[in-house]
Amino acid sequence: MLRYFFTPEREIPQGMGFSHFDSGHLAALGILTALSAMVIFLGCRMEVRRRQKLLKIMAVSMVVMEVCKDIILGIIGAFSVGYLPLHLCSMAMFICLYAAWHPDSDDAGQLLWSICFTGGIAALLFPDWTRLPLIHFQSLHSFLYHAMLVQFSLIAVCTGQARPRVGRLWKVGVFLLIAAIPVYWINRALNTNYMFLNRPLAGTPLELCARLPGRWGYLIGYALSAGALFVVMDLPFSIWAWRKRRRQNRT
Repeated sequence: MLRYFFTPEREIPQGMGFSHFDSGHLAALGILTALSAMVIFLGCRMEVRRRQKLLKIMAVSMVVMEVCKDIILGIIGAFSVGYLPLHLCSMAMFICLYAAWHPDSDDAGQLLWSICFTGGIAALLFPDWTRLPLIHFQSLHSFLYHAMLVQFSLIAVCTGQARPRVGRLWKVGVFLLIAAIPVYWINRALNTNYMFLNRPLAGTPLELCARLPGRWGYLIGYALSAGALFVVMDLPFSIWAWRKRRRQNRT
């Protein structure tokens, strides 16, 4: 079981990985769901100061985990340009860092919900590390890291630190645009696929966007799908806030 734990991906024999929603993947999701429910429950019940300390510890831990992963990759000779922190989920750890030290920032709260939570859930449901065995340091790191993104985001949302609103989604759009333009050209230069801007991840809903015609069809479909998802996710919060204001105005 531990034979390939520190083996570089290129040296792992075919067939040693897992598939989306196979028994191993579902077992990992079940364990992470139980663990996350416990962390979120305890985090939400904490006194404010203790909760902020917890969020800071989680944010710093994610950065440390990424650094340790890259160090191990370097030691085993597996580090490459494909491991630069240019995926959205890698950028998300910096959003968490900022949010942990600026709990009153509505902008950080919006990014937590739209970027960190969405990215974490998407990565857990459709991991791009399926060629690796489940019991591999990169697999374990990736599952835990993305689960922590979800935990951090939900603690912030459930306690009111993050207050998503449809009217603030333009800020998410600006963030993504600023990130996507240079990353797209970096992908072209390095033959990488950060943020999945150049091609969809196999076996994910992004493959539907690749069916759109034209050179920019995939990117347009990608952007429209993400925008629609963000609106659907934020709409309940906006409706709740609107109804709350109406009740207050009546009194």
